[in-house]
Amino acid sequence: MSKINWKSQSIVLTGACGGLGIQLAELLSEKGSRLLLLGRSEPELAALAGRLQQDYFVLDLCASDAISHLYQFIEQKNLRVTGLINNAATTHEGLLEDATSEDIQRVVDTNLTVPVALIQRLLPRLKANHGWVMNIGSVFGAIGFPGQALYCASKFGLRGFSEALQRELQPEDVRVLYCAPRAIQTQLNNGVISRLNQQLKTSADAPEWVAQQIVHQIEQQQPLKTLGWPEKLFARLNGLLPELVNRSMKKPRILLHQLIKEKSL
Repeated sequence: MSKINWKSQSIVLTGACGGLGIQLAELLSEKGSRLLLLGRSEPELAALAGRLQQDYFVLDLCASDAISHLYQFIEQKNLRVTGLINNAATTHEGLLEDATSEDIQRVVDTNLTVPVALIQRLLPRLKANHGWVMNIGSVFGAIGFPGQALYCASKFGLRGFSEALQRELQPEDVRVLYCAPRAIQTQLNNGVISRLNQQLKTSADAPEWVAQQIVHQIEQQQPLKTLGWPEKLFARLNGLLPELVNRSMKKPRILLHQLIKEKSL
């Protein structure tokens, strides 16, 4: 039985124009929730918001004044905030030595710094409404994977932050949830790592299915959920016996270097 009355929910959703974000927006709208859709592309965001009859706000969350502008908008509109879904994410595929300082800043800010800052700013409103937060992480928040050092760093951080904040807050005030999908069939996974996954025969899930799992987790107020098998097993093994997982990473590492070499030719 659901612990959430969706028709009473007013939810802020980041990354609303991405593949997973669109599916979440559609599913939550079908359930009767009010949404504030956030994204950087005004044409895409306006079209989505218009189709779903939801509010939207265009901004780059990594801008220094983004969260202040968002909070001003929420205050001006006098919007209730009962839920926050930190869905916006980015990655850098390839070797760490090839990353620029801008790449490092972009990945860590988008995937970790912004969610932390956004939760902190919205926490009083969430507490007032006995609300919840859903941080969308990754299995790479529990498994270090070659070619994804920056992404793993940010998602490991988001997972640890989610766990610590949940233990810090009173459960009756705000619930902090964390979902760890494996690869999703979106533009975010459409480069070297996608080719690596294909050669390793690693499965990627449809964003529609992932959105359903996330919404179900929110309904049940389940603190932690990892999606996909055998990724769920590997995440647990990596916590208990990382040396076993280390040995399984030899083939991905070799393939990664081969793919990067081919791309540079």
